[in-house]
Amino acid sequence: MKKNWWILTLNGVLAIVFGGLALFATEELIISLSKFFGLLVLIGGILLLLGAFDQKRKKKNYSLMFFEGAISVILGGLIMIFPMQTVRLFLIFIGLWAMLLGLFKIYVSIVMRKILDFNFVLALGGILLFAIGLVLLLDPAYVAGFLMKVLGAIFVLIGIILIYFSFAVKNAQARKG
Repeated sequence: MKKNWWILTLNGVLAIVFGGLALFATEELIISLSKFFGLLVLIGGILLLLGAFDQKRKKKNYSLMFFEGAISVILGGLIMIFPMQTVRLFLIFIGLWAMLLGLFKIYVSIVMRKILDFNFVLALGGILLFAIGLVLLLDPAYVAGFLMKVLGAIFVLIGIILIYFSFAVKNAQARKG
């Protein structure tokens, strides 16, 4: 690590750049990232299909690999054709999951109220999770923008820490050498 301290610096700079992009993300950037993700899924699906055909040629079981490849090609294509709708649908699924998990936590806190001392904390967590899920369902675009801002701030902070740490490693090496 001492010899390659600059790799930490580079990682820090990249984290800050990514964080800055996320902080100032526009709808176009989100669509571009979604399309890029779709392309990765599509390429992965094509590679799986090629592997399945190779397995078939070798007289081995290829059905699962073929099925996974076909699904990946279809999903990758859909994501690339409908990028914003895909992001919204993903956030809606997360919203439904959060609401169901929140209801489950509330249920568990009620059932376990005689066993747990702090069951109200579980109930509050369930209410909060349900509320987050509801907001995701009502306005997924707003939540996506908010999440991008939070992720951007986290990545900028991580980048600053990495750069600081890289110079600390470099200076430690200089003091020893």
